[in-house]
Amino acid sequence: MKDNCVRTEKGYEFLTELLSERGIDIEQVKESVRKFEVEIPTWVFGAFGGGRFGDFLPPGAAPDSWAKLKDAAMVNKLTGACSRIAMHLAWDKPQDVEFEDIRPHHFKELAAFAQELGLELGAVNPTLFLSGTHNGSFSSPDPSVRSLMIEHSKVACEVAAEHANNLVTYWLPDGSLYPGHRDLWEQEKMVRDALTEIYESAPSSVTHLIEYKLFEPGTYSTVISDWGVALDIARSLGDCAGVLIDMGHHAWGVNVPQIVARLIGTGVKGGFHFNSRYAADDDHAVEPDREMYNIFCELTAGDVINCADPERNWSYMVDQCSAMENRIASVIHTVDSLQMLYAKALILDRLRLKEMQEAG
Repeated sequence: MKDNCVRTEKGYEFLTELLSERGIDIEQVKESVRKFEVEIPTWVFGAFGGGRFGDFLPPGAAPDSWAKLKDAAMVNKLTGACSRIAMHLAWDKPQDVEFEDIRPHHFKELAAFAQELGLELGAVNPTLFLSGTHNGSFSSPDPSVRSLMIEHSKVACEVAAEHANNLVTYWLPDGSLYPGHRDLWEQEKMVRDALTEIYESAPSSVTHLIEYKLFEPGTYSTVISDWGVALDIARSLGDCAGVLIDMGHHAWGVNVPQIVARLIGTGVKGGFHFNSRYAADDDHAVEPDREMYNIFCELTAGDVINCADPERNWSYMVDQCSAMENRIASVIHTVDSLQMLYAKALILDRLRLKEMQEAG
């Protein structure tokens, strides 16, 4: 064990010397990694959803939002990178409150408890895919469902402004199963109109990030199907709207690093849901693989992590949950992977890379 420690220490000294010769300040890199913050979601620690998630819970699963915050505090203590906690309104509301009765004051105690644990509430997610939304949320042909989902999202904006960090993220289940199932443009226009209504009624401090997804639950079409649709909608809303990327929401072969570079280049507000996928939207823990490294290279080159101008910084969140693993351990693995990927991106010799690009 002692010999291994000596070899590791000497290897680190050699790496530091090598990188210093290339003009890379290791201490600055370490400080940047220390400053990197990523939100973890309450839903990773307890029961949620159905379908592929099933009813199985691992030992020690958090029974309520208070216990979820305690688990999150443990992760933050061990990683130093997760002081903000994302939540879903329908999953984190008090148990005795009906969905349609959720109001901002219901989250006051939860926000205070988070502060006691050294945390704060982060991104607020309106829960738009519950029972009754099988024909859509903002585009439901049932006016009562559509109205309920819009009002629910307005409440989410108020919660974000009063008790969290002024960030609301939207994922919609709206789509269709077969050609002709829905009028495609009429459905999208309903979604656009709903988001406009929510955006215009929200406190001006709130940022709105629109998530996209190629499929699920619709198999023929999804209203917000890709980054282009999300970007177009965000631009139509205004400067406080942007695009949220999730790793598992793309077709195989899609170049996600290129999407990241493009969105940074447009100057739009952005955010990222980190997870790994093997087939599609698996919501597995992040592995420090080449694709994720390439993504961090673009995020770093675009100066949207730890930027001196906070308006440029993207919002970073974890979105994972597997019934068949220890939740706390898997989240720590994800955060460890993200810190490693960020460090590797920071030590890339960009001057040399630029020279090689220009030299062909």
